[in-house]
This record gives sequence, structure tokens and C-alpha cells, in this order.
Amino acid sequence: MSESLYPVTPSEIADVYRQIPAWAMGELAGLSEAQLDRTGTEVWARWSPRRQLSHMAYITTRWFMVLYGATRLPWPVVDMSQFSTFINSRDDDRRFSSDRYRDIDWLHLRFSEACEVAASEVEKREQEHSTENELLFVFTDTSVVGTSEERSVDLWNRCMKCHPDGFTIYADYAHGFRMTPLATLRHVLWDDLIHLRSIRLHREALGMSPVYPDAPAGGYASAYPVS
Repeated sequence: MSESLYPVTPSEIADVYRQIPAWAMGELAGLSEAQLDRTGTEVWARWSPRRQLSHMAYITTRWFMVLYGATRLPWPVVDMSQFSTFINSRDDDRRFSSDRYRDIDWLHLRFSEACEVAASEVEKREQEHSTENELLFVFTDTSVVGTSEERSVDLWNRCMKCHPDGFTIYADYAHGFRMTPLATLRHVLWDDLIHLRSIRLHREALGMSPVYPDAPAGGYASAYPVS
């Protein structure tokens, strides 16, 4: 791992993808059902530990589907009905349905599977020096993140500044961004690491020591200061 303490190179990204599911389960270990659902007034505590893991499992799976399609996921028979629950309602914003998918072990399994295939893609990209086409994302001035009030373009500008490469403005559009597949996989991992940090903070708020205090906070730590 580089001195910056967050994964940047393909080998670092693949390595952390393979470790983060265990880090997440370690931080959730020993929490009661009530503690898994605790929330707070702090920004990082608005989502409970369970919801943080659900978001991590959801976002990693969803982004992988955007990049490569559902057929590249490792499930023998993919239950496509579960993807209809990727809804942006106030209760289920950017996570698996809280009614259908609350089980921590189920969420961990989905997260682990998505992380493993993501790690394999990163390694393939490093070995093949892939130059696949960039992904284009275009927002309107009024687009918001999920059910929040934050403008999408503000979030993406903030995140873009954290990346060393692969994430740029697309000047042909007023609010356009381009990301290489590798930068996209880095983006997803950094987002996961921010939510892992939130789970650790929940644990500390409960008077429990972090299980993995040295796990990287991710490249978005400066974009999401603890408050």
C-alpha cells in the first residue's frame, strides 16, 4: 500500500477489493440488532451500520452491472427481481430493499461476490493494459444524488478532484464527466471505504474499538470530512 493509505494502483485496488468484505464484517461483529440499526445526527451516522453495508453491497453490484452486465456476476442463476428493488425511495435510497434484504450475512455475500469479480477485472486491466472506451455521465443542473438534496454535479466535481487520473470533465456537455473503467472501479472502492469508515465510527460511538483501525479511509476521505 502506498504512503497515501488509500488504493490507487491496480494491484492496490484489487487487493483492497478482496479485503474490504472481511473488514466490514469484522466491524459489524458483536453488534446487536438494535445497534445494527442505530443512527445519529452526525452526517456519517444518518445511515445505520446495516444500511451502510446494504449500500456497499448494492452500489458495488450495480456499478459492476453498469460496466459489464449481470451475466458477468458469479451467481449461477441471477434472480433479476432483486434488481427491481434498487429503488431511490426515501426509505430505500441506493441500497437493497430493507424489507426483503435485511440479513447481514446475505448482504455480506452479495458484497463479497461483487468485490471478487471487481478485483478480477482490475487485475485483468493491469495485465492487459486495457484501453477500453471511457464511460460518459451527463447530468442536468437540477439532478440530485438519490433522494438527497445534493446536486449530482457538485458531488461529481468534488470526487473528480480526488482522482489522479481517469476521471475528467467532458466539455461537450455543460455537466458531463468521463471515467475510464479502471477509474470507475476505483471510484466504487473509494465509496465503499468511506462507508466502512462510517461503520467504524458507529462502533466507536457505541464504546467499542475498531477491529481494523488501519484499514484505509479511501481516496474520498478529504471529500467527506467527518462531521
